[in-house]
Amino acid sequence: MRWKQPVKLGLLAMALGCTAIGSTLMTSTTLAAPVPASKAVYHQFQTYRTEAVKSTESLIKARKYLMNHIDKASPWQATLMTLQLENMQNVKLADVDHQMYTEQFQQAISQAHEQLGYEQKITYSRLLKEIKDPKAKKLLQEASDLGFKLETSEGLYYPIINYEIYQKFKPFVKADIAAYIDIMATESNQMTTSDGGIIISWNELIQRTLEKEAFLNNFPNSNRTSAVKQWISVDYLFYGSDNTPAYDWFTDDEEIRTIDPEVKKAYEKALAKREPNTESVILDTMEKILLVLNQNNDELTPEVRAIIENVQQQFAPE
Repeated sequence: MRWKQPVKLGLLAMALGCTAIGSTLMTSTTLAAPVPASKAVYHQFQTYRTEAVKSTESLIKARKYLMNHIDKASPWQATLMTLQLENMQNVKLADVDHQMYTEQFQQAISQAHEQLGYEQKITYSRLLKEIKDPKAKKLLQEASDLGFKLETSEGLYYPIINYEIYQKFKPFVKADIAAYIDIMATESNQMTTSDGGIIISWNELIQRTLEKEAFLNNFPNSNRTSAVKQWISVDYLFYGSDNTPAYDWFTDDEEIRTIDPEVKKAYEKALAKREPNTESVILDTMEKILLVLNQNNDELTPEVRAIIENVQQQFAPE
């Protein structure tokens, strides 16, 4: 599934408006690099960043430069440059996505994918060997150099940021951004949804949601708190998606919806694993829902809806 439009817009707005780190970023144990080397790396990256506004090549250079020199920067500088790189990639992502959303490009990729076999995982190296269209090949190579992954959903091919690459930055950035990188890498490595369906297990969906909630609890003033809020999809967790509903019709009465047994089992498993004194609105909500379900033949009642509505409001993006 493509990034949700509110998420795209939220990240784009954040990218355009945010160039500094919040003052409350957590302390890192990484030792600072010597001042001269640290300052030189920071200033070189800023030069590339300034030029990247008008030059794709400069953004490519900025990314490669940071990957090769972040170990020479101080924790504060490393964190700032990491966030600035993500900001630049998000702005460029919208442009590349627009360029890919053409019949010519989609047809070229689809034909190459068909030649490789649709059951095969698509990679840049495989596609570039198969594609004959020079414009499509150039755009695909550019997307690779920019640090994007190619995804497909509902017959369309589109780019996303490959956050797995950011794992290299984790030892050098502040604690909240290291946690943010883990969250985003998990999502970019395996999307939560595709073609209108949830494509990870309910157990994995719960785990991802709890990790995001933990981030919001641990780092309420992080520079990326709003971004994480955009991704904490309580709707998926408590209602499912169009093609993977949490509640379905199992009776002759179409007005009655009952919870999918696998969903209920996943809720119960998560609660059984809960550590004592763990504060979690998500787990509290599951517990309340199960209590009502057990009293009402697992039916989606107005009371269950009210419980879900309350948690939706608590985690609504600001």
